[in-house]
Amino acid sequence: MSVDKPLIRPGRIFVVLWAFTVLVELVSLQIRLAIFGGTGWLTNIKFATLGSQIGFSAALTVLCAALCGLWTICFIGFGRLFRASAEKTLRRCATGWIVILALDLILRHKVGELLGNAFDFFEFATGVGGVWRMLEQAFQWYGDVIAIVVVSVIVVGVATYFFFKWFFKPRDKISALDKIPKAVVTGFTVAMFIAGLLIMSVFAPRMPDVQKVLANETIVGAVFNVIVNVGTDFDRDGYGAFDLPPDDMPFDASIHPHAPDNPDDGIDQDLILGDFSISSLPEQTKKRIDAQGTPNNQSYVDRRNVVIVLMESVRYDMLDATVDGQYVMPEMRKFIERGAVRVDQAFASRGFTQNSVTQTLSGSYFETETTLVDDFKSLGYHTAVFNGESLLDEGFDKSCGWNRSGDTIVDPRNIAANIYHHQSVPARVLMDEAEKFLDNYDTSKPLFLYVFYQDPHFPYQQDNPPVLTDREIRRSEITAQTRPRLWRTYANQVYHLDMAAGRLIRALDEKKMLDNSLVIFISDHGESLFDDGYLLGHGIAIQDTMTHAVMTIWGAHHDIPVLMTHADIRQFIFDDFGSKPKKPEFTDKAHPIMQYIGSTTVPSAISQRFADGSRITWEFASHSAWRETTMASFPNQKEKMLMPQHGNVSVDTKIDVAQSLEPSGIIRSPIDNPLEDPMVQNMIHEWEYMQWKHWN
Repeated sequence: MSVDKPLIRPGRIFVVLWAFTVLVELVSLQIRLAIFGGTGWLTNIKFATLGSQIGFSAALTVLCAALCGLWTICFIGFGRLFRASAEKTLRRCATGWIVILALDLILRHKVGELLGNAFDFFEFATGVGGVWRMLEQAFQWYGDVIAIVVVSVIVVGVATYFFFKWFFKPRDKISALDKIPKAVVTGFTVAMFIAGLLIMSVFAPRMPDVQKVLANETIVGAVFNVIVNVGTDFDRDGYGAFDLPPDDMPFDASIHPHAPDNPDDGIDQDLILGDFSISSLPEQTKKRIDAQGTPNNQSYVDRRNVVIVLMESVRYDMLDATVDGQYVMPEMRKFIERGAVRVDQAFASRGFTQNSVTQTLSGSYFETETTLVDDFKSLGYHTAVFNGESLLDEGFDKSCGWNRSGDTIVDPRNIAANIYHHQSVPARVLMDEAEKFLDNYDTSKPLFLYVFYQDPHFPYQQDNPPVLTDREIRRSEITAQTRPRLWRTYANQVYHLDMAAGRLIRALDEKKMLDNSLVIFISDHGESLFDDGYLLGHGIAIQDTMTHAVMTIWGAHHDIPVLMTHADIRQFIFDDFGSKPKKPEFTDKAHPIMQYIGSTTVPSAISQRFADGSRITWEFASHSAWRETTMASFPNQKEKMLMPQHGNVSVDTKIDVAQSLEPSGIIRSPIDNPLEDPMVQNMIHEWEYMQWKHWN
């Protein structure tokens, strides 16, 4: 006698999981990234208009429908196969899907928010020394937030369990959702799956922001992105037919977007501007790139000490900023008045610490086999580092050469005062160690000293007393509307960093080392504090606010370029060592600063910033370019808007973003037919040569 398979109706569970998933993803995205309005840290995409918000929500709804339908149909199929009860099958189906969503939010999204949403979770975990070390760092800064999240997840989990237990209990009356035929659910799922594939492929170039958020920030979008791009990556070179930019040569693994273009071989490996020819590059530019990252093994008669100080997230305007009439960086200003040269046009190539630190010591846009640490070690110097964060956090021990050539290494791991084993320490605590070292240092041996102050890092809550504010802003309070308190909280951290810088200068002076030293202070990048009303952080846009750095040089003999970036410092030091003592001047001939967004080898956009304040930018995905300038006007120009400073505004003033924006004087204009524009061509050729040199 045959036993009928249980009748399990998919309609109700499908609709509930679909609605639940859409709601969870939308709420999660808004909390983490603030895509509907924009206040997220390290995020630069927002859907501000009603049309864009509806469009994004519709695309997300389609993807959720496809995967929820597929999950439901497959789960019910297994239930019928194993003759499980309808109640048990539906409950397990719902529980399994909720567990997947929860794990995705906790592991990929929430930790990503805590450490910066611009980072890929697993890539970033590897860079900072593993998942465990990353979590340690997260608990240092966000222990209270994490505790709240854990409790909230437990509460929501328990509530969800009881809801579904009630929802799927056997009922005498069949609901309207239960009456939906399985064939209808299956057909609708197939239609939504096809629509999802089209959204992430054919329509992706027309809505790149939607595609980017879906692919990188939602589990449903990530699944479709993998299907689309892996499924069309026929030559397995890592690029699919619908990537942004797409691989137009899908059956040749040597030709794809961002491939190194071997010069003068008749093949356009990177699918842009044809085959790259070295003759298209000015000889001066070629020589400068050839010199990047090369070790300097010369023995100099000049045996000056060299001190490099990197300052985390210090905006250029902090040098002149005041809060209630008090300078934010008084010690640095005294240093300039005493004779240090103020470099007004120093820029990060990319607004991230990891890039600026490695470029400073390597003298290249790419990591190199040797760095300044190795150079000075080979010249008989004592090499010392005092780092405000663990050198392991972003692999600086290896990438900078401290594990090879470091004599004195001090970071939070070996500072006795760091009793709670935090992964970062205030600059004042770091200076206690540096002063002890300098007090006992034998000055008969030249010193290479590297110092990194970390205090103004987001969320601007290092353990420093309030001086420029009555209290620090809490992480949960940070919005564009509370910018005055945010600004003062940030300025307070910069002030304490500046106090530490003053202590270092005095310690060198008291040891009679300052006048025999080349000293370079430079911030790793800038920081956007809602200057345009919605961007917060760094490294997410190519703009002066995020890349313009504070820089001062003491004791230089060599002329100083008008424009400088971190990658210029290694070569500048040895040019300076090979120069006769004189008062330095600024050189008139300055090459533009190359800047980029994304990774060094696979950027989403590149840019050149010129000494006159203008900039050109090329975006790879859209093959579009634009010009920013303060010097002229162009067709279709659009003025960027910036919020005024609020250093002398009451700390609790609420900012009306819509009413407080003011023109910045920067004009943006699209470049028609950009690949025919000589400036765009020169920039792309320079980037191609840098890439080719790196890989060869």
